[in-house]
Amino acid sequence: MGTFKNWGRAALAALVLGMSAQGAYAQVGIGTETPQAKLHLHDGSLFGTTSDQPAENDPFYDPGIPLAMQNNLRWFYDKSAFRSVGERVGTGSLEPQNIGAFSFASGYETWAPGLGATALGLRTTATGTSSLAIGYSTLAAASYAFAAGSNAIANGGTSVVIGENVSTNGRDYSFVFGTATGKTLSNDIARQMVMGFSGGYKFFSNSAASIGVALPAGGNAWSVISDVNKKENFAPVNGEDFLQKIGQMNLTSWNYKGQDPKQFRHYGPMAQDFYAAFGKDEYGTVGNDTTINQADFDGVNLIAIQALIRRMEQINSDLRQEIASLKAEMAIRDKPSRGKRVLVSKK
Repeated sequence: MGTFKNWGRAALAALVLGMSAQGAYAQVGIGTETPQAKLHLHDGSLFGTTSDQPAENDPFYDPGIPLAMQNNLRWFYDKSAFRSVGERVGTGSLEPQNIGAFSFASGYETWAPGLGATALGLRTTATGTSSLAIGYSTLAAASYAFAAGSNAIANGGTSVVIGENVSTNGRDYSFVFGTATGKTLSNDIARQMVMGFSGGYKFFSNSAASIGVALPAGGNAWSVISDVNKKENFAPVNGEDFLQKIGQMNLTSWNYKGQDPKQFRHYGPMAQDFYAAFGKDEYGTVGNDTTINQADFDGVNLIAIQALIRRMEQINSDLRQEIASLKAEMAIRDKPSRGKRVLVSKK
């Protein structure tokens, strides 16, 4: 009787699987009699799961709440969605209402209920359409949002957060990159980039990482990398020439095209005038005729200031000499002549 049952089970399995052999390679079909691969599952989900695992296997194991774990692998054929997740028993991440069409989730207690969403890592959630959440405890909660890192929230449409304790704060088309301690680093308006790095910033514009700008920790302005050991081809300048050129420049107030002149006004020279005046030295070109390099602008100002100082020093020196000469002449005039009587009128 036992043998008969075993044969019956084998025959039923062969019928359901629709196993067929093509050449030297066996192909197994489930739900189809014409498998197209070594394992072909047609019109049905694929589900694999473990028995309950010890609570100690939980990466966030809490002895006070010792819940058993399960590891699951599932293909939702009707939603074209895939899950490869571990979770505490009863969490419910594999419930149909938590599965977004065309979504993917892998890791520990990862959720992707959004259309075309992806969640990877530990306790990440992607609810927005085509959103992506990776890392630990990240949330991509708006369409096309991207969240990566730890405790990162991208809840503005087409927004990006990368880092720890960061959020786009519901602002669309925004970007946050960095870390914060004791608070959340976040946007306060849409279409804004916010960055926070307590160690400062460095931007290099050459492959040797020797030219660029830096914002040191605690700084409030960019510092130009200006180490004398990183410079060469020094050439003297004529400060008086600089003063004359500045005196001939057309300096005005203005606004950029497209800006509201009632709100955005500026002072200063035109790049063309600045380049015409200071764009060449004995070695080559300085800048271009459409932009003004802030370091060069500061350098021109310092050269002009130095020339004014020297001019004033010379003027002061000349004045001191003239004053001394006048004092000497006055002293001679005021001094009585020796050997001459002074007539005193008596009335």
